[in-house]
Amino acid sequence: MMRTLLALVAVVALVAGCSTKKPVVPADQLWKQANEYYDTEAWELAIERYKLLLDQHPFDENAEEAERRIAYSYYMAHRYPEAIAAFGDFERMHPTSEHLPFIEYHLGLSYLSQATTADRDQQSANNANTYFRNLIDRFPTSPWAERARLRMRETREMLAGHESGIALYYVRHRNISAAETRLGMLLREYPETNATAELLDAFAGIYDRREEPDGARLARATLIQQHPDGPLAAEARTKLGPDGPPPGDALPMLLAHLDAMRAKADRKELPRTVSAYPDNGAAQTPGQY
Repeated sequence: MMRTLLALVAVVALVAGCSTKKPVVPADQLWKQANEYYDTEAWELAIERYKLLLDQHPFDENAEEAERRIAYSYYMAHRYPEAIAAFGDFERMHPTSEHLPFIEYHLGLSYLSQATTADRDQQSANNANTYFRNLIDRFPTSPWAERARLRMRETREMLAGHESGIALYYVRHRNISAAETRLGMLLREYPETNATAELLDAFAGIYDRREEPDGARLARATLIQQHPDGPLAAEARTKLGPDGPPPGDALPMLLAHLDAMRAKADRKELPRTVSAYPDNGAAQTPGQY
């Protein structure tokens, strides 16, 4: 009797164990289902089917493409941390894949999509810029490289806007020396950006109010040189008058001027300790300095 009971328990346990195991679905069926979801932008369902394909048929001929599509589906579903992880896994597992330009570009996009406003930490924008630069350097003739060049303008503008905001914050707190340091960094790293053009225009006005004609002239000359067709260049030309900009390359002359001015005591008026990041309180505008 006891043996019969034990045998019955064993059979029940075996049946229960078998019932919890997922049935194996043919690879071609899973691939077809996943692609149907993918093509209709049912991203979450596509991810589930592709993952089941990889789980049940890890050596299937479509496994590599399934991994790529999982990563892209995460991106399209706005699940950017998962997309970054999946794209990174693909890159590590398939270092010679023909899809690497696509992977690098979408890694950059995934980071860029997580970048927030210019007054916050810019690590995501920095990461995006790095991936776009890597793509351009490694695959310069790829169609994805041309897209990356366009996206780099966006990331560089974002990074320059962050630095410009800090510079103006220092201006509001009367630390002109720290503001000039940020201006110098922008001129060295992001001279082509609109943020740098706007900061040059702001500094030209600041120098006017400080009665520093050399600084104002060099700021406007650099603005004209770096952004000749921009909307601020026409105004800069008007304010320079008939003499126009000084002869020579204005950018290094302005950088030398900034270096020379930085050590002056009257450029470091600090009414209180300040952070390098803007606050949310009422702030003085650059025009009031």
